[in-house]
Amino acid sequence: MTNNYISGADTYALYAYEQVAQWDGIATAHSASTETYVPFGQGVDVSIARNNNAERIVGVGARNATATINKQYSGTATINGALTNAYWLLGILGKVVNAGAADAYTHTYTEANALPSFTLKNGQNVGTTDVEAVLLGCRVNTFTMTAAVNEALKFSIEAPYRYETVGTELTTDVPDVEPVFTFAHGSIELPDGTVIAAVQSFELTINNNLESIYSVGSRFMTNQVGKNREYNFNITAAFKDYTALMTRFFNGTASATAPDAGTGTEIATLELTFTNDDGDILDFNFTGIHLNEETLPSNVNEVVKENVTGWARACANVIYTNDVETAPVEQSA
Repeated sequence: MTNNYISGADTYALYAYEQVAQWDGIATAHSASTETYVPFGQGVDVSIARNNNAERIVGVGARNATATINKQYSGTATINGALTNAYWLLGILGKVVNAGAADAYTHTYTEANALPSFTLKNGQNVGTTDVEAVLLGCRVNTFTMTAAVNEALKFSIEAPYRYETVGTELTTDVPDVEPVFTFAHGSIELPDGTVIAAVQSFELTINNNLESIYSVGSRFMTNQVGKNREYNFNITAAFKDYTALMTRFFNGTASATAPDAGTGTEIATLELTFTNDDGDILDFNFTGIHLNEETLPSNVNEVVKENVTGWARACANVIYTNDVETAPVEQSA
């Protein structure tokens, strides 16, 4: 069998959470996770960007560069897909507690200052000489979830990584069999108990604002540190009631008739709930909500739709309910 040009149909992407002690050693000694590898979801596409951060050395005496050097090595994996399982939430928030009973197991994700890292295996079955890139020390920098009328829920993860190896032995792919979450099976409450009607689209972005740490003696990353955490959202809804979003933009309540003269009142909570055909539930709970911008365009050829952007100061939890007893966790030893 010879090597062939391929499409993404002959590739895979799987991940497993690592042992935190792997960060204690040098990058070249960072070992891949030995936990069970799982898929990110269905309809996944993966892109890996690598950078030698090379620099041309130029100086007096010549117009051409006299040398080229590689500086710090960096790489980032970007994963997009349809939302089916939510096990990547551990890498986004930091902690998980498993509970519940048969057919209704709960995996409650909450915030932690230190984020778990994961190993990502990305393989290409090209024929005689297959190739698998093993990305080590991946951490989630940004996560985006989008939902819109007549669409599946979609996610995007951007994860810089520490080091990588490439080999010719492929890992057996694990197809995701969980049903896809859809916008039609969801609700958005602002605050809890107050459903926003006729939502047309919603976008949530979580930013961990990671900073890569490099040290003298190696061009590879020593660690990654999460700085300020941000939860930003964008909501568009068909307009028929100014108390749904406009008044809450003015002062955080449903009764305002003018902008607040002071610093404003926070909306207590924002809840996003989605279900799928198996009865799985994905429930996001945010606190400290502030609406920052509001637009209300009118056009004779379009339905009037109101848009607001804002943020939450914290995430109380995200509860993922399914029929799997234990969600993936960090490698213990």
